[in-house]
Amino acid sequence: MDSRNACIHLKNTQQADDRQKHKHKADARTSLRTLIVHGDSYFFGLPDEESLIWDDDFRWRRSDGLLPSCEDFDWLVDYLVEEANTTADNETVGDALLALSAMPNLRSSTKRHSYITALIRCMDPARPPRVRHAALRAIDDAREELSSMTNESIPQGVDAALLDKLSCAILTAVRPNHSQDQTVQASGPDTSFHEGRDACYSRLIFALLQNDEWRKRLTRDGHFEHCVFLAKDVFKRYARLAGRYFAGIFAYINPSDKVLPLGPAQKRWQAFIRVRWDDARYGVYTNVDRSHEKLTGLTRGVYRALESMQRRKDSLVLYGVSLDQVLFDAALSSVQGLYDDLRRMIEDPNALQTDNASLES
Repeated sequence: MDSRNACIHLKNTQQADDRQKHKHKADARTSLRTLIVHGDSYFFGLPDEESLIWDDDFRWRRSDGLLPSCEDFDWLVDYLVEEANTTADNETVGDALLALSAMPNLRSSTKRHSYITALIRCMDPARPPRVRHAALRAIDDAREELSSMTNESIPQGVDAALLDKLSCAILTAVRPNHSQDQTVQASGPDTSFHEGRDACYSRLIFALLQNDEWRKRLTRDGHFEHCVFLAKDVFKRYARLAGRYFAGIFAYINPSDKVLPLGPAQKRWQAFIRVRWDDARYGVYTNVDRSHEKLTGLTRGVYRALESMQRRKDSLVLYGVSLDQVLFDAALSSVQGLYDDLRRMIEDPNALQTDNASLES
């Protein structure tokens, strides 16, 4: 509430004297900084920590305890739009972007166009990495909404031209100098390979590729080439990320597509897919072996429980203790049935597939 009041006061005093405007701007800056620190669902951290962008999970609630609606964030969108028109206070712009990530969508219909436009401006190469990356996260948080947009079902406040600009801006967010030679940068906030940034980027690209119209944009704007550039080193540095998204992205690449560079670069992503596929097949076999071991252990445990229940019943009957015979027998029958099913799965692994097929039919 303090952040909202501070931003509204600032908006309403744009024509006021400089001293009053400066006070409200300082209040807005301080309250947004505090909001970021307290909005983390798991722990407190410094507002400028890079991990806030990639790892944190912001959640806000209204004073009545309910989750806010998109309209409840309209004041913050207005503030972001105003600040995004300048480069005077990038720190607060970054804070506003992180605060808005608590609502993983593209805002209310009345604010959607101005919000996307502000995000595009925030991903401009001239912006500092924190602002560009926070804007990238905001786009990634809304990836499902974006990937569902087509020319036939485009929502109010959005058009194809705006989405074209957004596609270009996404690339500059992760590669501000992509129009130049792709020289590897080993360090700094815009290092060529960054786990958090590249995970966010690849997750977003993979989601957008499900849409034919987005796939054309991404191909045209050089996203596939950037993924090719990342592929080999991404795999060597953090294989989990590579296996999760990049192999899926490359499945959409047409080897005959003239947009992609031929020769060594193309061979690199083709080799990458083969390695990932072999790893995936090995992982399946390994999981099958481990599952079989766990299934065997579970079967032994169920059998011990069955024996224990039977002994318990015999003891109660022997000492004349009253018991619900029907209920006890039903429990024994249920455990016996589970044991029989587990034994069947161990002896005939195909039985599990047969059972699943019968359930689906």
